[in-house]
Amino acid sequence: MGGAYGEDMAEETLGLSRADRGIIGIGFPLAGGVVGWLLPVAARWLLGLPWVPFAGPLRLVEHLDGGWGRVALAAGGALLGAAAGFVALHESLRVTVGDEGLTVVSGESRRSVPRRDVDAVFVDGRLLVVLDRESRQVVRDRLENAGSPRVERAFRERGYPWVPRDPYDGLFRRWVPDLPDLPASVNALLAARAKALESKSAADAAELHDEVQKLGYTVRDVGVAQHWRPLVRP
Repeated sequence: MGGAYGEDMAEETLGLSRADRGIIGIGFPLAGGVVGWLLPVAARWLLGLPWVPFAGPLRLVEHLDGGWGRVALAAGGALLGAAAGFVALHESLRVTVGDEGLTVVSGESRRSVPRRDVDAVFVDGRLLVVLDRESRQVVRDRLENAGSPRVERAFRERGYPWVPRDPYDGLFRRWVPDLPDLPASVNALLAARAKALESKSAADAAELHDEVQKLGYTVRDVGVAQHWRPLVRP
C-alpha cells in the first residue's frame, strides 16, 4: 500500500484474519465432533466413580457407545460446534476503514463514523477506541488482533489521527456510588451500569455507556471498576 492521505485507497476491514475465520469455521465443528465421539467413554468413566450427579443421562450416553449411536453423538457435536462457530464469527467486531469514514459491525449492530468526526484513534489493551471531537468514545469495542501493526497502518495510511495512548488518560477517576463530584443522574446511570457489568449484560452496559455520554461524561472499565471523566469540548 503506502499511499498518502488524499489518495483514493481501497477500504480495509479489520477484525478476525482469514486464518482465524478458517480455524473457527473448521475447528469448532471438528472439536464438537471429537467431543461427541468421546462422550460414551467419558460417561463410562464418570459412572465408575462412587457418586456422580445426572447418572440417568450418563447411562443413556453410555448405551449409545458403538454403531450408529456413536456416529449420531459425533454428528450432533459437530452441529453444535458449527453453531457455536457461526455465532462467534457473526458477533466478532469488524471495522471497515475507508477514506470517508468507518463502518463498525458486530452481530446485528452497524454504526458509521464519518472521517470528519474522528479526533483520535488508539488501542487500549484489546479494545479499539475512537474519539470524536468532543472526546466521546464513539467506538470502544474489543477487536481481534487489535495490537497488530496492520491495525495502526490501516488508520495511518488513510490519514486518521492515530495516537499511542488515550490523550485524556489523566482525567479519568474511579467511580464509587453517590460520588459528590457527579450529578445524581450520572451516578444513577453508572450504578445501573455496574449492575449490568456484574450480570455480564454487555448490551445493557453499552447502552448505559451511551446515555452517560449524552450527559457530558464518558466511562471506561478497568477490570471490574468503572472510571469516568467529563467530556472535553473544543
